[in-house]
Amino acid sequence: MTFTSIEADENIIQVRMENVEKNSLPVADIFQTFAKYDVNIDMISSVNYEDSLRMDFTCDDSSSKALNEAIGEVTEKHPRIHIFTKRNVGKLIVEGEEMRDRPGVAAEVFAILGKHMIPFSQVTTSEISISFVL
Repeated sequence: MTFTSIEADENIIQVRMENVEKNSLPVADIFQTFAKYDVNIDMISSVNYEDSLRMDFTCDDSSSKALNEAIGEVTEKHPRIHIFTKRNVGKLIVEGEEMRDRPGVAAEVFAILGKHMIPFSQVTTSEISISFVL
């Protein structure tokens, strides 16, 4: 498999929000709060539980101060949410137009990470890319 690009980005912050209400309005309010503080959010993923959501996202470490302020406001407005941050993590992005409609690409990338014992804590995909928080 030939990838068009493989990028690594260091100094990333991963944010995990647990017990998020399963409703688009509160989710929109949460992300509007981060936007108000100029936190540039990247790589959003979510897990649906029976009565809540877990949402993870990443942002650049340069947003650390603004992120902390935004988290304070979000927890005040949405007290049921528990927010955790993991700092100094990295992001790996594998991209390639050849990935589109080709079965087994994810399996190949996971196998490479596994062979090298590289753990990941978040993954997002599109038709032509796979991004990992490492």
